[in-house]
Amino acid sequence: MLISKTIDDALVEIGVKNPIEEATPQDHEFGLRTLNRIVDLFNTQNLLITYLEDITYKMPTNGWTNCITIGHGMQIDTVAPADIEDLFWRESKTDHSSIAMSYDQWCGIAEKSSESIPGAYYIQKMDNNSIKICFDCIPVRGLELHVMAKMPWTGKNSKGNEYLPTDDIKWGFGIEKLLMNKLAFELCDSYSVSPSESLFLKMQMAEDAVKSYNYQPSTLKSDPTLNRYKISTRFNRARY
Repeated sequence: MLISKTIDDALVEIGVKNPIEEATPQDHEFGLRTLNRIVDLFNTQNLLITYLEDITYKMPTNGWTNCITIGHGMQIDTVAPADIEDLFWRESKTDHSSIAMSYDQWCGIAEKSSESIPGAYYIQKMDNNSIKICFDCIPVRGLELHVMAKMPWTGKNSKGNEYLPTDDIKWGFGIEKLLMNKLAFELCDSYSVSPSESLFLKMQMAEDAVKSYNYQPSTLKSDPTLNRYKISTRFNRARY
C-alpha cells in the first residue's frame, strides 16, 4: 500500500476529502510526519509496527560460511528484523526455495560444510537483537540471498533512507488498517474536525486485532520433581 494512499484514506475517513480526490503534497508530508509520531508512540506501548521488506545479499567470493547474521554492523548491515517470514536463493535468473527447520533438525545434519544451494535454514535470535540464519550447507559463491524480513517501522528502510509518501509498503497483518484509523483520529484536531465515536471504535478494534494477532502466550514449565511429588501425594492419599 502506498503511504500516500493510507494518508488519503485517513482524510476521507474524517470527511476532509472525497474518495476520488488526492490530497496535496503538503497534506502527504504532514500525514507522514504524524504517522511516524504515531509509530513512536506505539513503540512505547510495546506494540511493534512492522512491514515486509525483501533484503538482498550476494554471497562473497571468499570468506563465506554456512551462517549469516542480519543487524547493525553484521554481515548484512541493516536494522535488525523483528522476524524472518521466508527466504530464497537467486542463481542468475533462477530462484531456489528454502524451507525453515528447527534447531534440533539443523544440529542433526552431520555434514554442513559442503558447498551447494541451501535447501533448508534455521533462524536464531541473538542477544543484541540481530538474527543469525544458519544453512544446511555452505552457499555457492555468487548466489544472491533474498530474505523476506518483518522489519520494525522506524521511518527509514533497511538502507537508511527515509520513506516518502510515494513509497509502497507491505504492511504486516492488520497494520495498515490500524495506522489509517489512528492517523485519521490524530488528524482531526489539525483539520478542525471532531472525531466520531464510530472512528474511535474502529481504531480500538484494529488495535486489539493487531495485539491479539501478535500475542504469543508464554509456556509454563513445571519442575519434574514437583510433578513426582504430586503423583506421590495422590498415591499416598489413595492408600489411606
